[in-house]
Amino acid sequence: MILEEFDEEIYKQNVREDGYLEGQRQKAIEDAENLLREGDTPEKIARCIGLSLEQVREIAESISIKA
Repeated sequence: MILEEFDEEIYKQNVREDGYLEGQRQKAIEDAENLLREGDTPEKIARCIGLSLEQVREIAESISIKA
């Protein structure tokens, strides 16, 4: 298969956006971990951070905090 058209600038833009989104996701996970350690409920954390309740519960399990 031959690439007839490759736009390097669009490619770089997509890579930056992907990195930015991954950074946001990692920050949300770190924030959830910190809030769980402070004793906030998974429901409150999910509401405030924008993660799903299931994601917050999985994070709680991974750091050994009962939710």
